[in-house]
Amino acid sequence: MNFKIKDKFYLGLLYGTALPLLSYIFGDMLQKEFEHSIRPNFFYILCIAINVIIFRFAIKAEKDNLARGILMTTFIYAILFAIFIIRK
Repeated sequence: MNFKIKDKFYLGLLYGTALPLLSYIFGDMLQKEFEHSIRPNFFYILCIAINVIIFRFAIKAEKDNLARGILMTTFIYAILFAIFIIRK
């Protein structure tokens, strides 16, 4: 499959924000459903890992502006994660 993804910064921000948030919400629902004791840090790290993966795909596809938007949201997630850890 050859997808036509535009090389736009705002799309990188959108992808970098939406995909990790969806995975966080889905993971939180699974945790409540199965009542497993997964540490909350796991979900923050998962959000960062998902952004790194989609960032890698954007770089391989030579979509530099898209990758910049994804990278910016990854840094924001990492800063929020650090603040969350420091406040505990």
